[in-house]
Amino acid sequence: MILLAVVVAATAIAIARSDPRAIGRALAGMSWRWATLAAVLNLIGVVIDAMRLRIIVGAEAPLTVWHALQAQLVGIVGNVLFPFKLGEGARAYMLTRQHEVATTTAVKMVLADRIIDALVLPIFVVGVSVLLPLPASVLRFRGWMLASAAATSVAIVAVGRHRGRLAAAIGASLASWTARATILWCMLRAFGLELPLSATVTMLVIVNLGIALVATPGNVGSFELASAAALALWSVPSDVAFSVGIATHLVEVVPPVVLGLVVGGW
Repeated sequence: MILLAVVVAATAIAIARSDPRAIGRALAGMSWRWATLAAVLNLIGVVIDAMRLRIIVGAEAPLTVWHALQAQLVGIVGNVLFPFKLGEGARAYMLTRQHEVATTTAVKMVLADRIIDALVLPIFVVGVSVLLPLPASVLRFRGWMLASAAATSVAIVAVGRHRGRLAAAIGASLASWTARATILWCMLRAFGLELPLSATVTMLVIVNLGIALVATPGNVGSFELASAAALALWSVPSDVAFSVGIATHLVEVVPPVVLGLVVGGW
């Protein structure tokens, strides 16, 4: 709670030092067409993530598509309610409710899912950096990104009979990161920002680093601050940058949380 209070206070101060009324005007002028498209893509991304979880869990026990999606949605709700990604425990719990997966197996599978997803982001960025000019603030992590790609390649070779399953999970993660980048691109368009694709990738990297380092419940505050920091590299005014961060956060959180609450109650 102390961490949340500090981050929220820092966000409030940063917004106050901008122009709160300008932020309100920018939010009011947002294109709902682009925001709706981003929300739909976000839900598609949730389904992709659920399919990756199903692929991983399938190495130990059968898991239906519906139960994988239930676990994914309830996990999102848990991450909104609890700090430090403790909602992953809710995902593991949901995997055990239908007696398809043992508790220890569920925890290991959820952990493997998180690790694979984290390792694939550098691979995604390295691939994009070949095609797009990324700023130095992102490229300075290229060594770490290449190391991640190498580690993933070694893992594919080392897993033996599950090699195909791991490759499929990595492919699902690449699709998921592509969806997340497209969501950010849509939200930039929603605020009339005609920035290059490299700006979208930059925002993707900085936002995910920000919410990983400062894991508040639902990433409240840390998401907005990281978004503003990323867009500042492209000379976007702070009021617009915060507006993009606030709206994108709502688009990514509200629809799956509502569905997660319905699924959890059901």
